[in-house]
Amino acid sequence: HDLGKFSPGFQALRADLAVELLGEPVVADVRRVRPVPGTGRTDTPHGSLTGFHLDGMVRSWGADPSFSSWLAWALGGHHGYFQSAETRRQARDAINDHGGPRWAAWRTWMVRTFAALRGLPDPASLPWERVRLDLAGAVGLAGLTSVADWIASGTQRFPYAGADVDLAGYVGTARELARKAVEGLDWVRWHPPADTSFRSLFKEDPRPAQEAVEVLAQKQDRPSILVLEAPTGEGKTKASWQWSASVVRQQSLSGLFHGMPTKATSNQALGEVRKFLNRHAADLRARLLHSSAEEHLADIGRDEHEDDDGAAVAADWLVRRWGLLAPVGVGTVDQALKAAIRSRFVYVALTALSGKVLVVDEVHAYDTYMSRLLDRLLTWLGRLGVSVVLLSATLPSQRRAELVQAWSAGATGQVPTKVPPVTSTATYPRLTWSDGRTHHVEPPFAVSKLNKKRRARIAHLGMDGAAEWALAQVKGGGCAVVIHNLVRRVTETEQHLVALIKALPHDQRPELITVTGKLTPKERRRREDLLRQYFGPGGARPARAIVIGTQVLEQSLDLDFDAMASDLAPIDSVIQRMGRLWRHRPIDEQTPPVLAITGVEDTDRGPRFPAYTVTVYADFLLLRTWAVLRDQPELTSPENVSELVDLVYGADDVIPCPPGWEARWDAARKKRDAALTNDDRLAAEVFLPLVTAHVRLADLTVRPGSASRTRKDSGKRR
Repeated sequence: HDLGKFSPGFQALRADLAVELLGEPVVADVRRVRPVPGTGRTDTPHGSLTGFHLDGMVRSWGADPSFSSWLAWALGGHHGYFQSAETRRQARDAINDHGGPRWAAWRTWMVRTFAALRGLPDPASLPWERVRLDLAGAVGLAGLTSVADWIASGTQRFPYAGADVDLAGYVGTARELARKAVEGLDWVRWHPPADTSFRSLFKEDPRPAQEAVEVLAQKQDRPSILVLEAPTGEGKTKASWQWSASVVRQQSLSGLFHGMPTKATSNQALGEVRKFLNRHAADLRARLLHSSAEEHLADIGRDEHEDDDGAAVAADWLVRRWGLLAPVGVGTVDQALKAAIRSRFVYVALTALSGKVLVVDEVHAYDTYMSRLLDRLLTWLGRLGVSVVLLSATLPSQRRAELVQAWSAGATGQVPTKVPPVTSTATYPRLTWSDGRTHHVEPPFAVSKLNKKRRARIAHLGMDGAAEWALAQVKGGGCAVVIHNLVRRVTETEQHLVALIKALPHDQRPELITVTGKLTPKERRRREDLLRQYFGPGGARPARAIVIGTQVLEQSLDLDFDAMASDLAPIDSVIQRMGRLWRHRPIDEQTPPVLAITGVEDTDRGPRFPAYTVTVYADFLLLRTWAVLRDQPELTSPENVSELVDLVYGADDVIPCPPGWEARWDAARKKRDAALTNDDRLAAEVFLPLVTAHVRLADLTVRPGSASRTRKDSGKRR
């Protein structure tokens, strides 16, 4: 990959050393292109010269031009950018930089000498006309080249051996240094046990959803996409890991990456992944991947006195910068979405995902911008043969079809619109599988006994009133939760409750716990640990307690409450929140728990929401949700889930505009349409091209942007 450094242009950067080490034959050529002091570098990039030489060299050995071009692009782009046709022409014409036929002969001699030192056949004698390379192989070769280059470039791992080194003897030394260097990265491949059944992996009986996934997992001999839709509490995460273990073993893959919607959910999932691996692969360490991972691991190490996590923080640049290369990881979905953005070294991110199973959790939770990036990522992963698992409790049917078609398009070399349609079915829970050519919606399966007919009575609290309502719910004992869409409303409810509680006798005062994303990571972890101790599976519940929080209570914690007040949110979020009611206990059908809706007030011209709510959720989505929910006496899961989600997220005419709302409805719809158009445009500015027969490697890094643009809302690192 560094053949281009054996050229007058590159050697002239240190002309004195070049003349000293290479001797008289190079003097004139090197001095001719020696940089003028103070003018900076003007030489042709050595990667471009590498590509130029490789192309001509393997063609002279009989290679097909299509292969030689892919090879030249892949190895010549090892500094993050692939050559365009123009840069290749410039490299060819830069005779003073590449040195012409004489230097080309020297470079070819070096290649053949290197092959001989490694005990390989003379490359000039091999049947190159039979070698083929396609887009997927070229991406993988480019990624392998860059990663190998990074590993080998560390002088601590590979100290300079000197100009007079005995090359024949150094081959063995280099091989041993390379072995130690790779071992030092702790990239231990995942080897699932021979028995990958759910009972064997988790030492518990599978729930119906987990059983359905396990049956399907037994016959996975090729890449595929799996979409699992089931209510909260049905064990979708464990089902995805059982599927991954089975697929990794059957297809000889290296591991998995589990993408979560937030840092908080990633932190929580890390512990669960480690418990899972410790049962059968104690030497394999799952990596935590997000922008605050080092801080979180350091806190864990200090609090729990674990040396292991402290060591993880001290890892070198390669491990920190490219943690996605590790065989098993859990982190924000952003880490995977970076592989969909035209950027420097994007091919390394794609290579890091290849050979793994990608699990994407809460796939319904992403906005249009992120969803478009996910669609494009799925298309490329389909082309690379990467198996994907998508998890959701509340996924609209149209979105499910889009996701399956995006992956299938890559797998079959088509554009998504040409992929056969995915069967539309009202069945829920639901399991959809595709290998790109054939789509299957698996036979219906039941929910666990605990989740059958989970009913919640709906109450209306108006704009406010959550504080008084929650206090009334725990007056005789019990635990209530209030979920607001805005931190400001959490603060207001907390202050109101503090005042109300002060007026109560000490023995009637509930414990008050608040949790939002604004807390410091350490304080948030402390409070979340307390919530798990109280309201998690087998928790020691206090006599009276009220928990107030934002959406963090919806996504990241496995908690069980007696009653809930929730700001109006999109229907899928309302259903997710409802899943925290009596989560670990069977519901009495005669006295179901109450889900009280607040943060909405009806007027003659349509509902009114708290200020700034529409900066969190689209106005049109809230209007459609309220049009469906306001006359509903109760919600029932799983019976109502698919119908309600498809209503709210379906075609515009599926839900008629309520009388009096016309002006508000029309304005909100137009605003929604404009936002969707804008999100599509923003995503198109950064994402990779569609996988077609005309795509070249240069298209992956043309007009590169920042790989961190995985979210449109801010510049925060994820």
